[in-house]
Amino acid sequence: MKRLIVLACLMDFCGQATASNGLNSELSHAAGGAAMAGAFVWMSDSYLPEYDRAWVGFSVSTAFGILVQYHEYDKGTNSASEALLDAAAHTLGSAVGAYVTDGYWLAPVIKPEREGTYVGIDVSFRF
Repeated sequence: MKRLIVLACLMDFCGQATASNGLNSELSHAAGGAAMAGAFVWMSDSYLPEYDRAWVGFSVSTAFGILVQYHEYDKGTNSASEALLDAAAHTLGSAVGAYVTDGYWLAPVIKPEREGTYVGIDVSFRF
C-alpha cells in the first residue's frame, strides 16, 4: 500500500510530454533506438543463435522505428520532415546500440573445463 501511495504522489509531478525537433528530442529517439536494438540483440542471441545477432537487432529496431514514424505521419501528428528526422535518429541509435551490445556487452566465451568445453555468453560492463 505504501508503494501505491508513493506512486500516486509521484504522478502529480508528471507533466504532458511535448515533442520538438530539438537536440533533446532527437537524442531521446537515438537513445530509444539504442536500447531497443540492444534488447533485440540479446533476444536474438537467446532465441535465434543461427543468425547474426547484431544485424537482427539493428534491422528489427530500425524497422519498428520507421513504422512508428510512418504511423505518426499518417495520423497527421508529424510532418514528413519531422518523421524522417525522428526515424533517422532512431536508426543511428539502433546502429550504435546493436554494435555496442554485440561487441562489448555480450562477449562470447569459450573456455576448457574438467567436464568438457564451456561455450556461453559473458555479460560484462565497466563502471
